[in-house]
Amino acid sequence: MTNKELWPFKPVYDELKIRLAGIEDECKPLGLEVNLCNKTEKEMFIALATQKVFAFDVMNEHDDIWDIRLEPFSTFKNRSAQILFPFTGLNPSKRLKISNWILELCNWEGNIYLGNTRH
Repeated sequence: MTNKELWPFKPVYDELKIRLAGIEDECKPLGLEVNLCNKTEKEMFIALATQKVFAFDVMNEHDDIWDIRLEPFSTFKNRSAQILFPFTGLNPSKRLKISNWILELCNWEGNIYLGNTRH
């Protein structure tokens, strides 16, 4: 992330790496995919907010739905015997929640070494 315009998104990218770690072992296409060479804030925001995983309800055998905003995937997986990935498509309510969460994680102060605490 050499473009200073994208520095506010560094904490988001780092947090998504943590929260999504291990999901690709269960469903390969759902891992984090972001081109860090995006040129604008808008492009980076769209890349982060439209990850493939957000089009699925990641569920366990108890019909619990994983919420990336509340816990890492690994925590959800550890309390689940079976993980299911039903496709839900574009859910406007879910997209809004995730978009707001992404914006909250951004470091708008401009120092890439100071990130927000995890939410």
